Amino acid sequence: MKRMLILIIFGLLIFEAAYAQDSPVLWKKQVCEHVMVQKTVESVYVDGSTLYAGCGYVDSVHGVLWYKGNISAFSLNGTRLWTQEVGFVRKIEKINGSILVGTDISRGPSNWFGTLGKVWLLSENGSIITHNITFGSFFDFDSDGEFIYIGDGWWIGEGKANETWGRVYKWRIKNNKFNEEWFVELNGTIGRVRVGDIIYAGAGAPSGYTMKHYFGYIYGISKDGRLLWKINTTWWVRDMEIWKGSAIVGTGFDNVIGKVYLVDKNGEIKWQKDLFYIEDIEVFDNIAYIGGIKGQEGKLAALDLASRQIKWEVSFPNRVKVVKRYNDYLLVGTGEFSYKQEKNQTVVYSEGRLYVVSANDGKILESFDTGYVRSISIGKIVGIGTGSGEIYAFDPEKLIPKNNSICGVGSLLIFLLAGLLLDRKRG
Repeated sequence: MKRMLILIIFGLLIFEAAYAQDSPVLWKKQVCEHVMVQKTVESVYVDGSTLYAGCGYVDSVHGVLWYKGNISAFSLNGTRLWTQEVGFVRKIEKINGSILVGTDISRGPSNWFGTLGKVWLLSENGSIITHNITFGSFFDFDSDGEFIYIGDGWWIGEGKANETWGRVYKWRIKNNKFNEEWFVELNGTIGRVRVGDIIYAGAGAPSGYTMKHYFGYIYGISKDGRLLWKINTTWWVRDMEIWKGSAIVGTGFDNVIGKVYLVDKNGEIKWQKDLFYIEDIEVFDNIAYIGGIKGQEGKLAALDLASRQIKWEVSFPNRVKVVKRYNDYLLVGTGEFSYKQEKNQTVVYSEGRLYVVSANDGKILESFDTGYVRSISIGKIVGIGTGSGEIYAFDPEKLIPKNNSICGVGSLLIFLLAGLLLDRKRG
């Protein structure tokens, strides 16, 4: 019996060591770690040997909401390389060797007109090259490689149709400066901008904001700044991506229902389809992977854009916030914020998981407890940003479950069973 006990302990130690070696988490870090209020990582970006992570939090001073935060750069082994204060980071991308960072700066009381955003251009060592103000809260940008197209917005009251505005800007980077080519002022906060056959812009309550009233518009803008057409979607435009030069647009209403549209450069709705409340769209070849929520369930669906048919749909315990394709798999970020009263103050908890899903049939293959996943970027590593100011670096190969992991467990059980039988014979 003693021999068997030793055998079991030895086997468990081997199993634990093998499991630790196969863990896909390379490292985990905090950003804005000295800030005591709730902070979030709305954007991560993996480029070459560097992971960039943007932090954001809100500070109220005399009724004015100051949106603060920074961007930090980490090596692939988790060493922090630098940090730059820029404001509440909403989006990070590389453009022509420099780092483009879109941030929110401030928003006044609900009856106040003014908001401000700012777009920064940083060098790879974190030094500031240039920056420029947007005259509404920054929400999104896209680029065609030569020009940057930016969406912002501002509102008063509770978001009635005549109380929301936004702009689409076209800027060129020249001589290390942003030069404005034009801007177009529109109705509705511009939460999405995409470059296709023309410039498409979507209006609705942007991610992270809530408004009492619903509105939604899709705009078509020429590359020389002319408003070509406008479509009223009634519900908020939540996300937008490009497919064959046209726009795939997702909307949402009351965390329950939404629609997906295909709109061409002439403003013609080629088709529309009822769906759940849409949060994110990932387009790969002719498939749109669409994440969102329906009531209390998170939802993920694969939509064939050519046939307009749903290939599969799967549910999750929490809202599906972000979806990224990796080879034949989908990395799906889910979660929610929960609020609890502790010591006479409200404490915000970030709850959620990262899922690995088969892109072919929607089967959930693996999941990891990370907290509310707000952003994902895939490169040499997989970067994850959460609603509690944490970033995770995953080994992309180890994220995918291996069949031999099951065989390993089976082999261990056979090994222990053989030992048990042998021990009995000897007894």
